[in-house]
Amino acid sequence: MAYNECVLATNIKSLGEAFSMNRNSHTSSLWRVRLLAGLMMFSLSLALHGSRTLADEGDAAKANEPNESPPRPAPQVDEGTSEPTQRAFEMNPSDESLAHARALSFAFRNSAQKALPSVVTIFSRSKEASAANPVLDIIGGERAQKFDSVGSGVIISSDGLILTNHHVVADAAIIEVRLQDGRQFRAENPRSDPQSDVAILKIDVHGGLPAAEIGDSDTLFVGDWVIAIGSPFMIESSVSAGIISGMGRYQSLSRSVKGQFLQTDAAINPGNSGGPLLDLEGRVVGINTAISSRSGGFEGIGFAIPINRAIWIKNELLKHNKVRRAYVGVSASSVPYDLAQQLDLPDNTGALVNRVVPGYPAAKAGLRTGDVIIDFAGGRVHSNAGFAELVLQSPIGIALPMTIIRDGQRLELQLELVEKLE
Repeated sequence: MAYNECVLATNIKSLGEAFSMNRNSHTSSLWRVRLLAGLMMFSLSLALHGSRTLADEGDAAKANEPNESPPRPAPQVDEGTSEPTQRAFEMNPSDESLAHARALSFAFRNSAQKALPSVVTIFSRSKEASAANPVLDIIGGERAQKFDSVGSGVIISSDGLILTNHHVVADAAIIEVRLQDGRQFRAENPRSDPQSDVAILKIDVHGGLPAAEIGDSDTLFVGDWVIAIGSPFMIESSVSAGIISGMGRYQSLSRSVKGQFLQTDAAINPGNSGGPLLDLEGRVVGINTAISSRSGGFEGIGFAIPINRAIWIKNELLKHNKVRRAYVGVSASSVPYDLAQQLDLPDNTGALVNRVVPGYPAAKAGLRTGDVIIDFAGGRVHSNAGFAELVLQSPIGIALPMTIIRDGQRLELQLELVEKLE
């Protein structure tokens, strides 16, 4: 029996007992009627109040129950093929994010699969016996005893021409190249340029080899996705991904190696040197060459030689067996902010001439101290290091255009570069 019903029955029972007790008394009938009516009203009021309280508690409990989401409608189906023709509900944010992630994954996969057959592992043994290479010690085995250096390279022509780093093959008595399919070849007479850390090798093969597609490093932007492929710690055909972290980083990697490099956070470790840095189309945009590290391992800062410079060096080595570097005869610095504002120059534009060397191309062309060079040989000058890079790769002995600002006026000059004496 419910609580309210118990209370009501108890009150009625008490009412009956009270009525019986007073039935034989001398109290008047009117008093008994009034007492009976009062007790009945009190019991009825108590019962109704309790019912409302229980009803309110039931509604509150239902309100706290979890709401069930309506079922998603099924996709429409083509009766002829039994295949979904369209989704009957819109894609939620998580679905859209997953679609973007899958698209990026697909781009990484295509880029890697396109370039992997052209990436090689290079083993070398120096002419003078050296201490054991810690990279090879990690792997051990017969190969570690035969070679003391391991690096990577990329095939850039189907006849077996390979691009790599100078330090991978420097002073090597034996150089072996292993392709992704497992074939091995002996490379002879490497040509290299220590100042740029670029080298080329040639292997003789029957039939064509898969050659990588060459990209354009001048079209890269900070934030672009890139992929590094190589043989870090002799783990061949390893792929890592990252972005271009910086452009035109002027670095001195050693006493002799200096210049502008691409900075990337794609993982580069010992053994990656000489391997390609790729864009998402699988085109080579750089040659991995060094890392900045306090531990000796990768810490998120790697450097690659821009492929445009590497190809220029390759051409110089093939044609002249050395790299001829041009000389203009000026000392320059970046344009100060106040001067750039005064001349209304865009950000990161120009090289300020601090000194002109008498008797050299700049002096002969009429360049003066205080001039601001903004264009040279058809290329925009972004800084003094950028100007040096343009001069370095420009042809020697040919009249080249130069645009300068002097006293707020734009002037056009012509000059012929000379070969820099070593």
